[in-house]
Amino acid sequence: MTPSTRVNNKELPERLHPERLYLGERLRALRQARGMTLQDLADAAHCSRSFLSMLERGQTDVSATLLQRVAAAFHLSAADFLPDDRRADSLKIVRHGEAPRTVELSHGIQVQILFNNLLQKIQPVLLTLEPATEHRNDTGHAGEEFVYVLEGELQLTVNEAPTRTLRSGDSAYYPSALPHRLSNPGKDTARILTISTPPRLV
Repeated sequence: MTPSTRVNNKELPERLHPERLYLGERLRALRQARGMTLQDLADAAHCSRSFLSMLERGQTDVSATLLQRVAAAFHLSAADFLPDDRRADSLKIVRHGEAPRTVELSHGIQVQILFNNLLQKIQPVLLTLEPATEHRNDTGHAGEEFVYVLEGELQLTVNEAPTRTLRSGDSAYYPSALPHRLSNPGKDTARILTISTPPRLV
């Protein structure tokens, strides 16, 4: 998209509505994943809150310049928000050892981002916890989470519910808006597959 390009109702009469909805859905998912309010994003992008609200609902067009400012608030490019015809090939494969990146959250805790695409609706992550480590979120965040224990033992605490022990082959689901904690009480490394929606900026 060049700086002069604009998503325009007259230029794209048939594609406009799907593109508006696509852009709005992705924008809302990213904003919520980042824990930003509409006002937070409006301040970062130097635009009005009401405009962003309409944009998220697919009720308005957006200039390339403003879209670039919105994208910059998420450290993305404007192109990351636009539909790509190449997505017609919906099968995406990541070979062993080719996952996009690994992040060390703290000592003994690593997350491997299996698909690093914030425009998708889910985010699969391989979480590794060394013995006597824990990964916690005391405030929660938007969305839902599913965890599946591949190896080792995991203790899961969600909100004020009793702590549950999960072992290899066990799985659990919880609303991620609730405070939650994952810990490894065992002597061996625990490896957990987690699937979150919407994707988060890890």
